[in-house]
Amino acid sequence: MVTAARIALALYLLAGASITLGPTPDRLFDRGQQAVGEVAAGALSGEAIEAGANIALFVPLAFLLCQSFPAVRRWWLWGLCSAASAGIELYQYLFPGRDASVRDLVMNSLGAALGVALSWALDRTLLRRSGTRRGV
Repeated sequence: MVTAARIALALYLLAGASITLGPTPDRLFDRGQQAVGEVAAGALSGEAIEAGANIALFVPLAFLLCQSFPAVRRWWLWGLCSAASAGIELYQYLFPGRDASVRDLVMNSLGAALGVALSWALDRTLLRRSGTRRGV
């Protein structure tokens, strides 16, 4: 399971880097926002959709980190995700045409916390079923 998680993590990191560190992905986000707006029938603002996207971006990252490195404490991996988010926001602040915000950092950190919680819940379920213990 760890090997599969590490492969998925590597692929996710490549995709995430292209989105967060590349040129402004306006068309991607505009299409995504339009699709969500159509489904939500205008109930969500563009800011709410962006906040949700920032949360969703870090859930799989934290989950895959926890599953890839089960011996590392989860709170440390959450901190690593939060630090990575801060680095991304700093990069976006310095890169012309990109927007950085504290709100994005907070939403990314929240997403990482959700990913850690999902990993914990999965490990706890597996622990109950098998009687073995993984990293806490």
